[in-house]
Amino acid sequence: MQNTTLIIDNQILQVKTPGAKANNEVAVDGDNPWDAAHTYREKEKLSALYIEPEIHQDLYDVEKQDQLKLKASQPHYLNNWPNPPTISDNFVWHLLEDYSELKKASEKVWNKIGKAKCIKIAHIDTGYQPNHPALPEFLDSGISFVKGEEGKAAIDVKKKTFGEQEGHGTATMSILAGKKVYFNEHGINYEGQFGGIPFAEIIPIRISDTVALIRSQNFVKAINYAIKEGCEVVSMSMAGAPTKEWAKVVNEAYKQGVTIVTAAGNSWNKGAKRLLPKRLLYPARWQRVIAATGVTSNHYPYIFKAQVGVKSEGGESMQGNYGPKKVMKNAIAAYTPNTPWATMNEADDNILYRFDGGGTSSATPQVAAAAALWLSFFRDEINAQILSKDDLWKKVEAVREALYTSADKDTYPEWEKYYGQGILKAEQALSIFPNFNDLKPAKKAKATLNGIADFLGIMLRLKNDEAMSIDEEIKREMFSTEILQELHNNPELHHFLDADDEFWTDDEKEQLMRSLLDSPSASNTLKSFLNTMLNNNKL
Repeated sequence: MQNTTLIIDNQILQVKTPGAKANNEVAVDGDNPWDAAHTYREKEKLSALYIEPEIHQDLYDVEKQDQLKLKASQPHYLNNWPNPPTISDNFVWHLLEDYSELKKASEKVWNKIGKAKCIKIAHIDTGYQPNHPALPEFLDSGISFVKGEEGKAAIDVKKKTFGEQEGHGTATMSILAGKKVYFNEHGINYEGQFGGIPFAEIIPIRISDTVALIRSQNFVKAINYAIKEGCEVVSMSMAGAPTKEWAKVVNEAYKQGVTIVTAAGNSWNKGAKRLLPKRLLYPARWQRVIAATGVTSNHYPYIFKAQVGVKSEGGESMQGNYGPKKVMKNAIAAYTPNTPWATMNEADDNILYRFDGGGTSSATPQVAAAAALWLSFFRDEINAQILSKDDLWKKVEAVREALYTSADKDTYPEWEKYYGQGILKAEQALSIFPNFNDLKPAKKAKATLNGIADFLGIMLRLKNDEAMSIDEEIKREMFSTEILQELHNNPELHHFLDADDEFWTDDEKEQLMRSLLDSPSASNTLKSFLNTMLNNNKL
């Protein structure tokens, strides 16, 4: 038996069962988290309520990589990816005009507004390590939602646990809004801004020790906290499998005018991790979120097969995720890998920066910085267009249109396939102000795919020519979310993630059903339902 936390949704009615308040977390015991949810729902007679378990995601933990040390005479880049260009200020090459344009864009915004703390950005990650010289100048103490630290400042605590990625938040936060730094080592002399928007106020929110969303509700709490604190942009270099609670909070943030930028996700081309999904992960996969994909310093995709030349056998095997085609409409690429990477892990060796920053983790804060710059630059113009709270979502759509329209679509021919809308051009985005009357709301986030809905008959199948009962609808919605999580967990089912909002053939449905019936992680409740469908020849 294992302890499981259940999340009870109260959209239809209030929960009256003792110990189970509306939208509360209820701890129960069970052999399978989803079975525990179904059992509790039936036992407590909560047939009108959706209940899901809080999933503990360990699938996306990044492999422990050897900590790369800077050589005495030169920085250590990843050998199997293009090195930064040999140009002036290549310490922050990704900020420069031929790349993201973030340096030029931030100067333009500062010259117009001349105001620090002009916007609040929520940074959801592993927290930060105090005293690093590249940390944002305007850094709030933030909050932690990690178990045992709830309510404390978002300090990255070294726990020496397996999979811990101490310093990840420090690095991504510095890329987002790092202050002016002085660097004169290894043949590189640089003085200037480190981050994309160094005058923003950063609200750090610690939700995990790793880039995996270990407790799914921590993301929900983090977004709600960001909304409460008045953040207009969220930067999160994390990804995972979805829950309904994730979808709900993404929809709420969108409604409140909060632009969420999250990593598309990473995959590996060798080792055990090669079996991880290679398509956009959640929340980045939802249309109401901006997905950050990767482009390398030679302007080719952050995908091994798309690169030119011979790669070294050594170095990092990680690459970015992309696809399927339909969800790439809400994606945009920023530069990675071999970006500067702030680190406190090697401070004892007087190493505060590495040069092997990579993953879509490095790309995400660049896109978030560009979004924040645009919102700051057009502050007055935006306020004139927002006539009521019902119009706040238009801020998100305006940001998206500006970034997407201005993105570079000429440098690489297959930009739609790998980048989405193109390569980030932050300064060019400042020349675009959309017509707010033409903006349309993006499709709502939901924890399912239409193929699954069709498979289960949530939307299409009727019982005895009558609509399904509320109990049946909710039960199948629970099945739908569980199946979507299984598509992420089972390598044999990853190809179902290659299509979004597509209906599947009968053969595909049967393959899915057989795989779910054989899956050790699928709930017995779901398997019983599938067996009934099979016996009744419902497929």
